[in-house]
Amino acid sequence: MILQDKKGLLLYRTDRLGERDWRYDSCYKLIFTPYGKSLYQTSRSDIQIEEDQFFIFNPKFEHKQIQVTQEKFLVEVEPNLLHEIASQLGVPGTDMEFASTAFKNPLLLQWVSFTKNFLTMNENMTTGMQKLFIESSLIQLTTLMLQYAPGSQLEELPHSLYSPNVNRVLDALKQSYQQDWSLDDMATIAGMNKFPFSHAFKRETGLSAYSWLQLFRLLKSQHFLTKTNRSILSIALDVGFKSVSSFNTLFLKIYGRTPSEFRLLYRRNS
Repeated sequence: MILQDKKGLLLYRTDRLGERDWRYDSCYKLIFTPYGKSLYQTSRSDIQIEEDQFFIFNPKFEHKQIQVTQEKFLVEVEPNLLHEIASQLGVPGTDMEFASTAFKNPLLLQWVSFTKNFLTMNENMTTGMQKLFIESSLIQLTTLMLQYAPGSQLEELPHSLYSPNVNRVLDALKQSYQQDWSLDDMATIAGMNKFPFSHAFKRETGLSAYSWLQLFRLLKSQHFLTKTNRSILSIALDVGFKSVSSFNTLFLKIYGRTPSEFRLLYRRNS
């Protein structure tokens, strides 16, 4: 099933799940994988999206679908809708980029569950109902993306509906993200053994605990890159990276550009 209007598109299918052609879309594209794993190829690296994870392709990010397991669910959002909702939410900037990382979020999962159930139960919608549904769905999804999907629009990763054990660790990491955390430290705060905690954290957030912390540090650095003249080295060390090299490497992986290039781009467009 495909629903489309001038602000975006919603696609839900269980066929044609094999390898596809290269795409170079002008929209934001959210991919959701409800079963198994999906694999996409890009010029930077291969992207694996695991069960119940999301991945957002930014506009003009060339990619190719290699394999999708059992079911394909994607939503395309036109940049003008994203900018419109961002303006209403008070989110600054016009060239927002989402982080090139797969993640999980309970509120986005709830949105997907409702949307899929509605489509399944209303396969023969009238044209008027289709138009109303796609419009409202795109607005809801775009709002959730801006509030909960990691990217340049956020200065930190907001809390969501995670378990108390995981939330205790998230609170601690946010308060002391500059310190040198170990997995044992995090597990102690969660009140769990190290390996069960590691699995629980990845299951709920879609990221390993260390990857979450590094991504949080990167998001915190964005303010200093765009709002101050501090050196890249001082910013990297102050937000918790052990070296400017590791900071640059992660930044390049997440955004496809270095911190210096990010600084120039967002200052020019601010």
